[in-house]
Amino acid sequence: GEYFKLRGYESANWKRLSAKVACGMRNSYLLAIAPTSSTSIIAGTTAGIDPVMNKFFLEEKKGSIIPRVAPELSDKTFWMYKTAHQIEQEWVVDAAGVRQRHLDQSQSVNLFITHDYSFRRILDLYIRAWEKGVKTLYYVRSRSLEVEECESCAS
Repeated sequence: GEYFKLRGYESANWKRLSAKVACGMRNSYLLAIAPTSSTSIIAGTTAGIDPVMNKFFLEEKKGSIIPRVAPELSDKTFWMYKTAHQIEQEWVVDAAGVRQRHLDQSQSVNLFITHDYSFRRILDLYIRAWEKGVKTLYYVRSRSLEVEECESCAS
């Protein structure tokens, strides 16, 4: 239909699929982004689409301290990882826009900002997300607690 034409789905494969589902489709929500933070601990993986918060950290869940390590972290891969706050958030928004056109539902997109982000830059990220077709942004996570802790340790 018109939805697919507007998004550039014109290949023969898409046309065949369109013909197959013309009368509807059972279980039409086929793609969900998972796991959540809690489920990822059980699965031993990262949480959904978010970048890795830290290469290694301790997470508290229901009174237990659980060590979390970036997937496949080793001496060889250590320098390949950027943490969530080291990645330019424009890349996070752009990646969300690419994913969104293939998702039935919304996605929980988190932004990870540092103290040097201005209100204008954050607003620009929201506008960019809207322009890319991202349905929602979930959390804006800053490092403010870490900065305060660091400043108090210095005195």
